[in-house]
Amino acid sequence: MSDITLSASVRQNLLSLQSTTQLIGRTQNRLSTGLRVASPIDDPVSFFQAKGLTDRATDFNEKKDNIDQGVSSLTAATDAVTAIESLVQQLKGLATNAKSSTTTTQINNIVSQFNDLRGQIDNLANDASYQGLNLVAGTGSTLTVNFSNDTASILNVQSVDIRAANTGLDIAQLSAYSGGGIPLNVAYLSAGAVTAGGSATVTIGGQSASTLTVGDTFTLSYGTQTFTITVTSSATGSAANLLSAGTYSVGDTITFTAVSATTTTTTKLLNLGASSVTVTATLAKRAIGVGFATELSSRITNLDSALTTLRSRSQTLGSNVALLQTRLDFTKNYVNTLTSGSGKLTLADLNQEGGNLLALQTRQQLGIQALSFAGKSEQAILGLFR
Repeated sequence: MSDITLSASVRQNLLSLQSTTQLIGRTQNRLSTGLRVASPIDDPVSFFQAKGLTDRATDFNEKKDNIDQGVSSLTAATDAVTAIESLVQQLKGLATNAKSSTTTTQINNIVSQFNDLRGQIDNLANDASYQGLNLVAGTGSTLTVNFSNDTASILNVQSVDIRAANTGLDIAQLSAYSGGGIPLNVAYLSAGAVTAGGSATVTIGGQSASTLTVGDTFTLSYGTQTFTITVTSSATGSAANLLSAGTYSVGDTITFTAVSATTTTTTKLLNLGASSVTVTATLAKRAIGVGFATELSSRITNLDSALTTLRSRSQTLGSNVALLQTRLDFTKNYVNTLTSGSGKLTLADLNQEGGNLLALQTRQQLGIQALSFAGKSEQAILGLFR
């Protein structure tokens, strides 16, 4: 059977219809996918350029999640530092209150509160973990945040120790206070014996300030000798002019008067300078022991140092949070830029494609009509056989 022969006009109309049908299919595909370039066949150059931009956007998008988690880790650490700073402020308040307390019971209640509150510092620091990483409960841990695939584009944040131990904030516990007297050292004694009505001068030696209330009675003992001391408004001291109390610091002096005849050689009294004696208050009128006052002063100094350390740690962590937040914002914007650039190379203009589809459908209808006309012109030959 020989091939069917078509006229040139019919063949041309068929080719036009085929081309129009292909264009309609391509346009419908663009409208359905939204892509002008969906494969290398459509446009190799645009396709691979867009793929490079899309791949880079994907890489940075993965890093964005890592940065976001880094911000959360540092925020958890910063919150812990802020909370511990509040605890240290409370500890300082307790230590300050202890210095003004007058009874052993009051002092030991404060000591108990102080030590319990101190223990909460470690508990809080140990609880400040985020996804298994703790940046405030000891050194040795590192938060690593990668900003891109470039190995140099990285941030390392070393952990710190803000626990109460000496490796951290160096806040020691307070020792329980058992009362006791004020250590004194004889600083000077005139030649001769101390007799009834006589006087000698003793100096508070090597200790911090102590408060002696006017009217308090103390007993000074050395060997078999006993002296009774009464604090008066005229007692020498750094604050002896107060109406009810005087505060005595290192190097200050008080004067005591023997109320009964006592014979003590000058040599024996001078020997007191090489040791210490104890002044014990009667009638429960006892100031805080100088040793305990020294401990409180030392602890307050440590707490001030701890506050300085915490504020420094908070500033460092806060600056790293700000840095990560800046990088996070940049990464988000950069990913959007890369995605937008890729879209410009591959996305279809839906308005334009919609217009194209309408025009192609019209062309298709006209092509069908043209093919019909061409067929009718050939059918006219059949009239010759009628």
